[in-house]
Amino acid sequence: MRNINDFDNFESNPITAFKNAGYYKQRVGWKWEKTNEFATIYCIESGKCGVKVDDAEYICNSGDIIFIKDFQNVTLSTYGKANLSYYFISFFCERNFDFRINTVTKGANSLHLFKDISKFHRSGTPLCKIKIAELFLRLIYILCSKELNKNKEYTDHHKLLSAVEYININYYKKITPEKLSQISGYSPAHLRRLFVKNFGIPPMEFILNKKVDMAKETLLDAPEKNLDEIADLVGFCSASYLCKIFKRQTGMSPLEYKERNK
Repeated sequence: MRNINDFDNFESNPITAFKNAGYYKQRVGWKWEKTNEFATIYCIESGKCGVKVDDAEYICNSGDIIFIKDFQNVTLSTYGKANLSYYFISFFCERNFDFRINTVTKGANSLHLFKDISKFHRSGTPLCKIKIAELFLRLIYILCSKELNKNKEYTDHHKLLSAVEYININYYKKITPEKLSQISGYSPAHLRRLFVKNFGIPPMEFILNKKVDMAKETLLDAPEKNLDEIADLVGFCSASYLCKIFKRQTGMSPLEYKERNK
């Protein structure tokens, strides 16, 4: 079974190419020192690992992830009385790019990604490059998010977008403040404050705007549909309620809007 090495798989910077992936088991008393030639991410499967990167030292346990940049001096060693096993992924990247990934990340729950990347790397099938790219970029996103989530402004923005994305997909359904609260992880009151702060309107008004926007598109793209059909498509309970909200939002009735934008 052939291995795949050094293919320029990602094309866009800052990640320029996948290098290698693998799995190792080391006995107690093992120690390894070198200068990293490319960025490497390790995931401890079992045991403890002593890590020294330049002048900083860490102790890593099962599930911990270690990120080593290229050209850093690194020492890995077993720690304690248990054998050590770990997965690794290495890649080329821009020298000065800051990934915002900690040297050691705890609780990332990403061991399954390392296992899958290692499996596809060994397979040598034509589609494995695409699958490795997908899994690897998902891993990078998880590790970056761990660091960014410490920033409250980032967290608020990220959770607000999850509610907005849900509305954009499910606008025609009945969406309650409680449902958006469940999606975002914030209370209805706090989520309302975030919507007003970012969009100038509360969530329920945001949903009505989305329904009206979709009604506008349908009026022009499917002129054969009547108002009852459009109301049903975009989630209004009746054509009269559609006309009421539509006129409030646009200053004209749906039919007037249709005539003006033929």
